[in-house]
Amino acid sequence: MSKKKSHSLSKNALNTKHSPNIKKFKPLKFWLLNDRGRYIIDPAKLKKFLELNNFRIIDYSGKWLVVKVENNIAKVYNPQEMFNYVLKYIEKQNDDKLSSSFIKDGENFLMSKKAILGSLPELNATRFKDTKNSAIVFFKNVFVVVDKKGCKCYNYSHLSNIIPNQYIFERQIIKQEFKHRKDYKASQFRKFLTLSTNEKKHFKNVATAIGYILHRNKNPSLAKAVILSDILSQATNSANGRSGKGIIIKALEQLLNVVEYNGKNLDLARDRFVYQSIDIETDLFVLQDVQQNFSFESLFAVLTDKMNIEKKHQDKITLNFESSPKIAVTTNYTLSDTGGSFSDRKHLVLLNNYFSATYKPEKHFGNLFFLEWNKKEYQRFYSFMIYCLTQYFKKGLVNYNSPELRFQKLENETNKAFVQIMESNYNELRTYYLLKNIANELGEEINSSEDSVRSRVVSNWIESWASFKGYKVDKRTSAGVVKVAFENIKS
Repeated sequence: MSKKKSHSLSKNALNTKHSPNIKKFKPLKFWLLNDRGRYIIDPAKLKKFLELNNFRIIDYSGKWLVVKVENNIAKVYNPQEMFNYVLKYIEKQNDDKLSSSFIKDGENFLMSKKAILGSLPELNATRFKDTKNSAIVFFKNVFVVVDKKGCKCYNYSHLSNIIPNQYIFERQIIKQEFKHRKDYKASQFRKFLTLSTNEKKHFKNVATAIGYILHRNKNPSLAKAVILSDILSQATNSANGRSGKGIIIKALEQLLNVVEYNGKNLDLARDRFVYQSIDIETDLFVLQDVQQNFSFESLFAVLTDKMNIEKKHQDKITLNFESSPKIAVTTNYTLSDTGGSFSDRKHLVLLNNYFSATYKPEKHFGNLFFLEWNKKEYQRFYSFMIYCLTQYFKKGLVNYNSPELRFQKLENETNKAFVQIMESNYNELRTYYLLKNIANELGEEINSSEDSVRSRVVSNWIESWASFKGYKVDKRTSAGVVKVAFENIKS
């Protein structure tokens, strides 16, 4: 791709103090009437008209993307939208012959050959990205700067001072007005998360994950996918859905540009077109409902490096790490987590199954989230989401190791009766117990009559139970008799 000369926009494009929705045309006559009384479209002047009205192109992974920039806000135009824009200007001339001529010739200039669009000057501004320690949320009436100290609202007249010579995409602007509410704790969404979590740290685990996703900044040292599941599904490795994972994704969709993909039966190594709906404006990519055979390792490359996007019948596009979206995964199954690289690449968020297929949030709250909220409820919701950003800047991603999940996994890995017996009869520290006695108490719970097999099974279970309790095992053997004692690891 050849390097194009960059052009600065007019003062009104990147340094104006008007609202973000300017639709006035800057006039320029780009047609002439020939001797036969027929209107001729002048392509050079048509190009100047587009330039005058702040149309520019930006480099989108080796391709040119046409944008119209006003007040540091870039709206992406496809060829049909470009044609429609110019046609509206033509129709303002109230000349049917001129309109007819443009419909005929303009289609050729702007849609078929696109030479004019490709020759527009390159935008001399950089795309805005959140900084490492702050974020900006854009609403219809104000934009909100957020950091660990809190948030501050600004009118759009200050945008060029906050992000000088930078642009945002129009789709980043939430199509609702915002007024910060101090009563955000009364938000139904916050109450939903409170019910869906077990304790304060569990709540912070979810809230900081939301803040992490809302933060439009990608740090190579913190390149994680957020895994959304529920405790019961993780404990049993079976589907126990309707816990509220989808509501969290819907909440993020209120503030971000989200692309979702059905992850059932997904094989990232074979499906080349998984990412084809992603574009430069996408903030979050969600793999929905991946199954237990999903290879999480296959996400490593796009989590830590560039993202290759293949679209059917189109050339491949490559988004660099900073421009590619963050990734979330929803699942009802346990994903493989062997090795440190796995834990380094995912942040696990588990809901507690307070809500289920038989007890849905709409039954508890009496309305459908987002669809049936009034203006006050939406303001509380947005204020709470900004709180999540603030918490993320303060605390980073908060991990939560659910005791409930750990206990249920222990019972799954060992035996429910075994756990009960250990808790009741063999839970004294620094006391030696005969391994044979423990095995005998289990009776038919161990499907073997051979003492050696029974002892080996119980020995393995004891190691799992001790790990859960935070104990270290002292095992002694004398004359073929095995005894075990437990000691607190911290002592």
